Amino acid sequence: MHISNQGAPEPLSERKVLLVGVGSLTTRRKAEGLSHVTARVSEALRGWLVASAREELGRLAPAERATSVLINSCGRLLYVQGDLPGAEALYLEAVGGRRDQLGDRHPDTLVSIHNLGRLLRAKGDLNGAEALLREAVLARRDVFGGRHPDTLASIEFLGTVLKAKGDLDGGEALLCEAVEGQREALGDRHPSTLHSINSLGHLLCDKGDIEGAEPLYREVLKGNRETLGDRHPDTLASIACLGMLLDDKGDLDGAEPLYREALDGTRETLGDRHMYTLGSIGNYADLLCRRDPVHPNRARTAMGDAPEVAREVLGADHPVSLLIEAQAARIGIALGVAGRTVLRQVVARMEAVLGPEHPQTRKYKLVCESAAGRFGGLLRM
Repeated sequence: MHISNQGAPEPLSERKVLLVGVGSLTTRRKAEGLSHVTARVSEALRGWLVASAREELGRLAPAERATSVLINSCGRLLYVQGDLPGAEALYLEAVGGRRDQLGDRHPDTLVSIHNLGRLLRAKGDLNGAEALLREAVLARRDVFGGRHPDTLASIEFLGTVLKAKGDLDGGEALLCEAVEGQREALGDRHPSTLHSINSLGHLLCDKGDIEGAEPLYREVLKGNRETLGDRHPDTLASIACLGMLLDDKGDLDGAEPLYREALDGTRETLGDRHMYTLGSIGNYADLLCRRDPVHPNRARTAMGDAPEVAREVLGADHPVSLLIEAQAARIGIALGVAGRTVLRQVVARMEAVLGPEHPQTRKYKLVCESAAGRFGGLLRM
């Protein structure tokens, strides 16, 4: 008996993507082929999820859209994919609508305020992020109490904003509070706890306490591998962080395989244009240049067009874009195709955007002043 498919949606484009990817298994090495298929499937699935969520949102009246769970979920999908402008538009709509309809202290409003604060931090708008996250922390302390998981999440992200602004003591106090509270309320292996421990490790590195940061990074990586798997974005970030710490210690042999694993994983799961992937490209290429400055072609190949893509995706003044430009300038110096003037110009922009005391600004000042340009400048995701 013939069964008609008329009227049933048939995702032909996704099926074709899968078939092309599977077909590549016959011409690629097994590991490379599986990675290729995984990347194509992930890309198709992410695109389908966002398109479906947008379609459903389009069916809702404006008042319903702002208070729906779907608007935050769609915003989160865009955020994870690296589409920060798309996510910001939805988060702004949700904050405005929920303030109007539910009030400033409603739990759903606070979720949207927290989400928008996180996004502004990722964009580099630290003042905007600080204002929203302070509002979320104060309100959640009042509404839920200081040990509620939502309160602790806002405390952590406010701590990371203060760290990014150079207030390391203020950031450390908040991050220690978040870690202590999450260990008590959620346990040592909860993803939120591990995220806060990782953030505290970043801060200790910025303070120069490498020995204090290393056991935290190793705890986070072990926990993420066990609970989330090797290809989860949080695991990949913690792999990169441990690599950066070893790099800071001068252990380039230990850092390189971690950088390589982080880069392969972010490319496979997040795509070539995601902020984390771009940061991983820059860090890996920069390490290759420092390992063999006499033969920097491998570093140039690894860097590729990451500086141009970062400017396009993130904007020229985003911290990640500035860092990748500085890393590319150092490779250019090694190649003999760029003068130190280029690097000095990037450092001047870092001073204007990040501040003269920001860790990245300080590190690349040292690179400019170093005859051999041997000092590191690493992205902490």
